[in-house]
Amino acid sequence: MRHAQVLAVLLLLGGCDRHGQAEAPTTGMPQPEDGVAGMVEPPPRIAPPSRVVEATRNRALPPAAPPQPEPLVALTPEAPEHLPVPPPGYGAIAPSDGVPDEASLTVHGLAGYEVVTVYDRPDTSAASLGYLRVGARMMVSPKVAGKGCRGSWHQLPQGGYACVGRGLVVDGKRAPRLNTPATAPDEDSAFPYEYAFVKQWNTPMYWRPPTAKEREAAEKIRAERERARKGEDVPKASPKPEAKPEPPTPDTPKAGLAALPGPDGTTPAAAPAEPVVAEPEPPPPPPEPEVALPLSRETPWLERGFFLAIGEKVEVDGINYWKTGRGGFVEASAAYLYKAKNFEGRVLPDGTSFPMGFVMTPKGAKRYEFNEDGVLVAKETLPNKTFVDLQEEVEHAGKAYMLTTDGGLIRKGVIRFAEPQPLPEGLEPYDRWIDVNLGKQMLVAYQGTEPTFITLVSTGKKGTKEESFETPTGRWRIRSKHVSTTMDGQSDTDGNYSIQDVPWTMYFNDSIALHGAFWHDGFGRVRSHGCVNLGPADAKWLFDWSSPVLPEGWHGVHAHDGSPGTTVVVHE
Repeated sequence: MRHAQVLAVLLLLGGCDRHGQAEAPTTGMPQPEDGVAGMVEPPPRIAPPSRVVEATRNRALPPAAPPQPEPLVALTPEAPEHLPVPPPGYGAIAPSDGVPDEASLTVHGLAGYEVVTVYDRPDTSAASLGYLRVGARMMVSPKVAGKGCRGSWHQLPQGGYACVGRGLVVDGKRAPRLNTPATAPDEDSAFPYEYAFVKQWNTPMYWRPPTAKEREAAEKIRAERERARKGEDVPKASPKPEAKPEPPTPDTPKAGLAALPGPDGTTPAAAPAEPVVAEPEPPPPPPEPEVALPLSRETPWLERGFFLAIGEKVEVDGINYWKTGRGGFVEASAAYLYKAKNFEGRVLPDGTSFPMGFVMTPKGAKRYEFNEDGVLVAKETLPNKTFVDLQEEVEHAGKAYMLTTDGGLIRKGVIRFAEPQPLPEGLEPYDRWIDVNLGKQMLVAYQGTEPTFITLVSTGKKGTKEESFETPTGRWRIRSKHVSTTMDGQSDTDGNYSIQDVPWTMYFNDSIALHGAFWHDGFGRVRSHGCVNLGPADAKWLFDWSSPVLPEGWHGVHAHDGSPGTTVVVHE
């Protein structure tokens, strides 16, 4: 904003200058596609109509220019032109043996197991660079000498080595066959998979569609598990009726008892007791029915509330099954397709600065403008959690407002502001890093000292004294990144939980991670078990922007000495 424009506002309303980015209207806008967020180029600065009415009492003042629609721009993390350029290969993995020449990749390779580890060198004691998910295909090198592999070592196009015998399948002439191909993740979307909600307790998950006999056997076991879950008595076989004892004869006392005195007062000798013949033991109950088909080894019986990553629906013997992202099968009647939720933050154009924040009031916030008569009128209502780019605080009629970059005013009290943070010690001006503010429930991604992305998050809730879920504070680096990974566990307060293929997961402190959360949209308040929950599109953007960079075709990557992960700072 030019100095003269700012001075006019200050004379009337009071405040301070800043530089920022125009906010597009929230109504009548096309929705961004998955993995895409809206961005606009900064329009020319337009001062709000001045209320220096005392000097120009009846003079018509031009209204503020209407906001322009916001074009959709792909989320391609690019370094701002005015910042120092990072060194070549910044964020990429650095295999010890480099990347092979494309002409040397003459063998067809296939990940034939759920996880195929990629080693830095052809040695099982070497560091893991990452892994492939079952179904991944790529051309690999011919056999390479190495250690610890019962089969053969092969170098991958991105560098690193995989072992035949540890999940890799190779064929020198044709692409290897996979009996039950798993659903490949959509790495261009905020949602790498579709998801289903398990609605039926004790639902079996199979590794192939069961036969009618196997399905019947599984259903009997499920019925027993359901009775146990509900606390119902398990039906028992009817006991065999006991044999009635023979009545004693008048002159024969009961076997095993002292004889009664006779009429003459004498006690007759007791008759020898009849031998007691033990009742035969009842035959053992038949063994519980067994399912010849192995169920999922980790979670063979699913609980209501679990989530599954799913691919296609298949029909076998008249029964519909969901095929999961990992190749399992679950009856479609036991789980329904879940409409995933997706909150999106904002990619910030070059030069954006503070203040900025989000509308945080359930009913939304009114955006005001001065009309031609100098009267402040409401132009629109910004929904809850709308990002607002701001200039300075001003006062009008005794109330505090924030001046927006498009010349509007919003009441200050309805905005949750981001707080600018200094560059962490030891980082270079070109380094990317992530700041998580627990008090604000807000995340800002920086390059050097310049903010590049902002969003709302959900971190760990307080829980109980014995079982706290609060997200720890500190400074770490991302240690591994996964297109998706299953998160499950048990808690005293929340019970068992299992979410298959949580999208865009970035671990930075043991089991604490940044990750997409498609099952809720409560961002801006605590609710997790310790992780930093993000909208899936936000998690996807950070995943692509942060290091280490995931090599093409891989499902997960690990940071290492040659490629340290992006710094994450968590604070109150």
